[in-house]
Amino acid sequence: MSEPLVQLTYASQATFTSHQQGGVETEVARILLQSRRNNPKQKLGGVLHFGNGYFFQCLEGERDTVNAAYERIAKDPRHTRVQMLGFNTLQRRRFKDWSMKYVALDSDIQALLAAHKLKAFDPYLFEPELIVKLIDLFAGAADDEGYAPANPDYNKAKPSWWARLLGKG
Repeated sequence: MSEPLVQLTYASQATFTSHQQGGVETEVARILLQSRRNNPKQKLGGVLHFGNGYFFQCLEGERDTVNAAYERIAKDPRHTRVQMLGFNTLQRRRFKDWSMKYVALDSDIQALLAAHKLKAFDPYLFEPELIVKLIDLFAGAADDEGYAPANPDYNKAKPSWWARLLGKG
């Protein structure tokens, strides 16, 4: 019998300074590459957002796998102030086709923050209701790198951002 599925959300602050004016910050791209390489082996998925020097991540998978991933993240020198925001059991995954989806700051996220009277992205200030709405928004958003979901039936006609970057697309 398999373990129950869980969803863990956390916030952390980056220990690196972001110099990126557009696109994906270099360290964030490294985290995504590592996650997308390792997570499918562990049946782990989710979504990552980076904004204003903060990470907001939702991890989904079997309880022990998610807990082990969270422990690794808490020890990762690229993160500080790692704080769990939520932990729930799931009937089904929200990000089942994604080893790690990335969603950048956009007008929809800014509008959601403004509706909750927040001027900037700071996940340490998020109330549970906002976290649920943010996850709903992320679940419906496109991946901001043009990265395809891990679903093998996905249309592979367009090479992923990583494939184009590495000259394989």
